[in-house]
Amino acid sequence: MAKEGKKYEENFNQLKAIAEELSHQEISIDEVISKGKKAAEAAKNCITILKTEKGSFKKLEEELLSISEEVDEILEEDDEEDDDSDDKEKDEK
Repeated sequence: MAKEGKKYEENFNQLKAIAEELSHQEISIDEVISKGKKAAEAAKNCITILKTEKGSFKKLEEELLSISEEVDEILEEDDEEDDDSDDKEKDEK
C-alpha cells in the first residue's frame, strides 16, 4: 500500500526522476538495483492509489451526469414555458 501521506504525484515524480537518472548517467550495478527497487515501489504505490481512487472517480462521474441531466430537464421546461407564452401572445393579437 502507498506510504501514508505520499501522493500519486510524488510517486510518479520519483519514477520520472529515476528514469531520467538511469537514462542519462553511467551508474554502477548496485545503484541500478537500488534505484530499480525504488522505482518498483513508486510504481506499485501509483497503481494502488489509482485502484483506490477508481471508485471515487466513478462516483464523481455519476454525480456529474445526474446534475447534467437535471440541468437539461430544467432547460427543457423553460423552453416549453417560453413556447407556451409565445403562443398566448400570438393568440391575443
